[in-house]
Amino acid sequence: MIKEIVTLTVMKVKFSSIFLLALLISGFTLAQPVNYAQAYQTAKGLLDNGNYSAALNGFANLLNSDPANERSAYTTFFYSIAAYHLNQKEQARDMLLQEVKKYPSWENINEAYLWLSKISFELDNPNQGILYANKVSNDPAMINKGHTLKAGYLSQLDINSLKALLPLHEDEIDIARILAKKLAEEPYKELDREYLGALISHYNLDSITLGLTVPVDVFKDRYKIVVMLPVFVDRLWESGVYMQKSLAVDIYEGIRMAYSELDTTKYELEVFDTKKDKLTTQNILKSGRLDGADAIIGPLYPQPISLVEEYSYDHKVNFLNPVSTNSQLIKENPYAFLLRTGAESIGKIIAEYTHRKFTNRACAIYYGPRVTDSLTAYNYSTRMEADSFYVAIRQKTQTTKAREIFDSLTSSVPVVDSVALQKMWKEGEKVRYIPMKDSLLLPLDSLGHIFIASDNKAIASEVMAAVTSRGDTTQIVGVGNWFSVANAGLDLMENLGVWLAMQEFENMLSQENLRISRVYRDQYHKKPSKYVLYGYYAMKFLSSSLAHYGVYFQNGYNSLGNVDNIFDYSGHRDNQHLVLYKIEEGVVDKLTNHERE
Repeated sequence: MIKEIVTLTVMKVKFSSIFLLALLISGFTLAQPVNYAQAYQTAKGLLDNGNYSAALNGFANLLNSDPANERSAYTTFFYSIAAYHLNQKEQARDMLLQEVKKYPSWENINEAYLWLSKISFELDNPNQGILYANKVSNDPAMINKGHTLKAGYLSQLDINSLKALLPLHEDEIDIARILAKKLAEEPYKELDREYLGALISHYNLDSITLGLTVPVDVFKDRYKIVVMLPVFVDRLWESGVYMQKSLAVDIYEGIRMAYSELDTTKYELEVFDTKKDKLTTQNILKSGRLDGADAIIGPLYPQPISLVEEYSYDHKVNFLNPVSTNSQLIKENPYAFLLRTGAESIGKIIAEYTHRKFTNRACAIYYGPRVTDSLTAYNYSTRMEADSFYVAIRQKTQTTKAREIFDSLTSSVPVVDSVALQKMWKEGEKVRYIPMKDSLLLPLDSLGHIFIASDNKAIASEVMAAVTSRGDTTQIVGVGNWFSVANAGLDLMENLGVWLAMQEFENMLSQENLRISRVYRDQYHKKPSKYVLYGYYAMKFLSSSLAHYGVYFQNGYNSLGNVDNIFDYSGHRDNQHLVLYKIEEGVVDKLTNHERE
């Protein structure tokens, strides 16, 4: 019994000692916090060595033990970094949000903002990412880091995401710049040019940086010129004889003539038959055979043109259409050229002459069914009305209904012949009837001039016939070469005072074209068509441009001016050298500068 009591007493003493020791330890802990500096350094070392889990626990213990410690801002920050590396991004973000709210004046607050921005972007919250990147301040190096971080993330977004983001951050030029760059890198057929243009204009972006500016000039010892035309589309292959000679063949023959006059050691000419076919053209472009091409002549038809236009833009190769006046072909592609004056330019250039020339400010405009005719008529009308001219008639006419022009200009109604009636009265003649006469609905000389915004021969003939029938002094101004129009010989055109606007190389009676005609006749035993001339001058323009200004000759034209006086491409990609011709004493002559003024 005594032994049991003694044993129990000993056990109580031991328990009391252990309890007392626990109390002492507990009391010491409450009264004496852990060594914060040492524990902090330990946790920081773990973080630096990539032991993120242990580091996270270490920083958590520090925050729990002494949340008001002077190192708490650093502890909170490094806790967030450890959490981030453990892929606990939401927890890392929440701790950083507490940090910037609790310690707004912390000396490393910019670091916290950068990490908040980074994590927000990675959590697909670009609005917060942009917000915190933009909060970085005072330190240029840190601000630059914020811009780099922001730009790096934004550059990963697609076009639609950036378009959606920009309205929410209208002053954020980084979004606009990155979006513009992505748009500029789009293939030609997918490029939203209107939106891109508005973006560049609104944010004053640099088109050179965006890659929208033509590269600097490249000069070569030998230039490769590619011809893409439906050259043999109407050819009987078995016999090698043309069944029906096409305009493409005429153009090609003109190109070959000009090429034969060049130093062929400096130019290589390669011809591809597009066959008016989209698939054929597509296969040519994909074959790689155009690699190294410095310029392209053609194609002629819509589908091949659209493919070459895209290829031209994407591969930065200049191409020249030798026939078209459709300004839309060159509007949005800096590598596209027209050999002739574009339809819009035609209207504006002729208007510059007529608005100074005519004092009678009423005019009529007739144009054909083609889109180019409409563009010319519209631009002419707009320019004239801006100069206080009155467009009394603006009429689109189908070729088959051209007679309507004659009828409308010569239509009349019966009216009382007042002169004859007065004569009857004066002579005392008994008036047994009221004398009548036909009176034009459109009074004589009421129009100062008529502009025919088309080279349509039927329209030209009807207008000239109507003016002849009316017998008034209305001036006719037309577009294109009418010298071969039926019933419109040089005498009639001279008598009517017709002015014609055309390219100088379209004048078949010029000395150079007469020379070309002789050479062509010797070779082909027939008179050259205008398409032969288009081919000849297309080759002449490209070879001359490449020789003087290199592969990207538009730079030279824009900065140094024109090379040949029959081509004006200074600041333009369609030929601005449009000449006004008149007929005097049976000879076609250019309107002099004095007369134009």
